[in-house]
Amino acid sequence: MWSLDPWISRDKLKWFLLKFREDQEFDALMKDYINILGHKIVMSPSKGPYGEKGKDIVAIENENTGAYCSYVIKRGTLRENLDGRYGILKQMRDAMMIDLEIEKYHGKQRTVVVVHNGDESYRGAINKFEMERSRVESEINGNLLLRPIERWDIEDITDRLFPHQQYFKNSEINRTILDRLYHYEDIVINFHNRAKTIISKPEKKTGEIEQLFMEHFDKIENIRQNYSFVQINREKINEG
Repeated sequence: MWSLDPWISRDKLKWFLLKFREDQEFDALMKDYINILGHKIVMSPSKGPYGEKGKDIVAIENENTGAYCSYVIKRGTLRENLDGRYGILKQMRDAMMIDLEIEKYHGKQRTVVVVHNGDESYRGAINKFEMERSRVESEINGNLLLRPIERWDIEDITDRLFPHQQYFKNSEINRTILDRLYHYEDIVINFHNRAKTIISKPEKKTGEIEQLFMEHFDKIENIRQNYSFVQINREKINEG
């Protein structure tokens, strides 16, 4: 849960996005935005190595035609991410040239959106990206190009996300609640397995039973308090 509300103003949101250090957090925001667009996410590979054949996230934009968009998502500037095996240039090309693994979308129209949370000021990197973008678009079968490849930098991302602050606030709270519930489930399973082991002993040891209950009581109480905190914040957001 974010300790400070980055959605108070556009400038605060931009600062928040610039500070992203975790791939999963950035990906989660982009998935939420793609859902807002009404597109169906069919692929969202885990990072390391990055993406699946150039695609970090793939969303179907038209289920009838099978047209889709691949999102290449990077932290930082173009200059920091252009080259290399998992660089933007190669991922952009792979995303356009290599069909999805899902056979029903083979040969369908596609495009790419390159997303990075840096403010690129190095003209050389921008020119290099634009040259490769033009090459890829000219090499692919014209019928396969859904629309020109796009690049969203920190300004574009901020402008796109900020109008939907209420959606993102609710989404973050829901994710937090789900994380707590998954954690609670793990505790219950662990308690069950350990209790089963103790009960199966011919001579049950009172000390082990007491220790088991005390450990799990503290864990459950901590989750209960955190869950209550999340619920209170959810109510405040809904009232706002």
